[in-house]
Amino acid sequence: MSHAQQANIFAMVDAIFESRVRMAEQLLQQLLQRGATPVYIMIMISRQVRLMVRAKELKNQGKSKMVIQNQLGLAQEFALRKTLEQADRYSLERIKEVYHKLLEADLSIKTGRYEDELALNLLVAELCQ
Repeated sequence: MSHAQQANIFAMVDAIFESRVRMAEQLLQQLLQRGATPVYIMIMISRQVRLMVRAKELKNQGKSKMVIQNQLGLAQEFALRKTLEQADRYSLERIKEVYHKLLEADLSIKTGRYEDELALNLLVAELCQ
């Protein structure tokens, strides 16, 4: 995966969790056109959700930013700051909803209910709400 593609996946995930619908959808289409698989994109969305949950837990335990950064395995301070902002923006209840939507999308692909790109487009639209 090229550096530009990697940067775009992170920008797309950020756009989703910042409810910037148009940007998220544009970046999603670019990623798909450049050969990123829907499975990879869903994995990266799931990864960010896990980081948000973990960051929320560690912050609630009173851990320092340095400890949180090390525990999450985030090399850059920028990535930590983004993750903490996103974790603060989402309640645990909303994060559970996001996990449920990810699971639904995954199941709809695996059962053949939706084609993978359609399921991913629906997922991104729902998550941006």
